[in-house]
Amino acid sequence: MGTVTAADFRVTLGDAPSGTVTDMTLPNGTAASLSLSTTPAGTLVPGRPVYAGVQLGNVTNAGGAFTLRAAVASSPTATDGGSGLAGYLTVKSVAATSAAQCSDASLYTSVLPTDLPATTIAKGATGVFCFQASLDAATPASLSGTTAGISIPLSVTQL
Repeated sequence: MGTVTAADFRVTLGDAPSGTVTDMTLPNGTAASLSLSTTPAGTLVPGRPVYAGVQLGNVTNAGGAFTLRAAVASSPTATDGGSGLAGYLTVKSVAATSAAQCSDASLYTSVLPTDLPATTIAKGATGVFCFQASLDAATPASLSGTTAGISIPLSVTQL
């Protein structure tokens, strides 16, 4: 008779600048939420985009190869509590080889806000998604000081 053991399908999410790390799925089975730090730090204003990145880690304890495909599952959505700011906000997403690339504006030049990047992550390795948030030049000054939240759903599957 042989022994059968279970393995963890475990993926970590890390905020690139701050180093905050959490499991993608919480112990109760719900999806984790991670607040990302932006660079440059400060207020988002028209004409000056901010950048953020999330690092995904394939930290499974499964035997053998255990490659994952991670993807931005749908276009980012913005909420603003009714202020109207979300209508002026654009978010672009790209896959990158390191979090250090996230603040490189040239990474986003040929990317559309509707593009949904994906990356393959080998067992024990990491992958990165970078995000650029910008405000339209026509954003009314009356929206200065208002806030918006951005949700970017990620999905991971075993290959």
